[in-house]
Amino acid sequence: MAITIAMALAACTTGADPGSTSPNDPSSSTSIPLPGIQAFGLTNEEFAANVEAVETAIAACMSEAGFEYVPVDVTAVLEVGQWMRADPSLSEEEYKTQWGYGISTRTDNPPREIGLGPNIQIYESLSESEQVAYDRTLFGDDPDETFALALDDEDFNNLGGCTQETVEQVFPEEMLSASFINPKDILIESDPRVVAAEEEWVDCMSEAGYDYEDQDEIIEEYEERLDALTGGQDPEELSGSDLEALQELQAEEIAVTLKDFECGSPLGELIREIETELYGSPVSG
Repeated sequence: MAITIAMALAACTTGADPGSTSPNDPSSSTSIPLPGIQAFGLTNEEFAANVEAVETAIAACMSEAGFEYVPVDVTAVLEVGQWMRADPSLSEEEYKTQWGYGISTRTDNPPREIGLGPNIQIYESLSESEQVAYDRTLFGDDPDETFALALDDEDFNNLGGCTQETVEQVFPEEMLSASFINPKDILIESDPRVVAAEEEWVDCMSEAGYDYEDQDEIIEEYEERLDALTGGQDPEELSGSDLEALQELQAEEIAVTLKDFECGSPLGELIREIETELYGSPVSG
């Protein structure tokens, strides 16, 4: 349910304007208890403390395995969220015109590099075999599933290695469940105005020939199509008919992304409006 919010807004969140009055402010006439505004409903303070605790524990775990790891600071972790669906140097529309969702169109991985922080230099100084061991020790089976990425996705279920071990030590059990939903998302998703706007998005996409219930369906489809096309092979190594098929897939991805952007703009504006009502200012990127 809450995934639909990502259709209109990036996942990275920031605090409300300290100078504004919100329903959570003791001076406000409203006393509705509101959830935190960071990932998993954490307050800014809780978010920073948990990130610092995880990163410190990861460094200790890696050291025990014989690897150097420098704890990544909170700023870098938040920056990953800014890169998840856009390049901060481009407008959202410019990014989507160039890269779509970035599924079949990009082979680089800025969120991984940013999420590793100073450790990317350590990693790149290792031999190929040492890099494999470093990745496995830190991430388990999936070297692209970093702590910062999982935190932004609000989903820890694909983690492994030292990252999974330390996250399980720091975060409460309910947040480790795949069924956990950020309370803020529940609050916004339950608003009748959002429900109606989501239905309008479905109708808008359908009129353009796209039969989807939400953005998640689109992303899953293109991830599956890319996997089927490459079979695990590096997309940059494709040639002949496979390369042509990849280029067609990329064009289709960009087209559906732009239609999603067009249809989802009213929903995004509505969510920012509701966030302002609740928190005094928009809290999503």
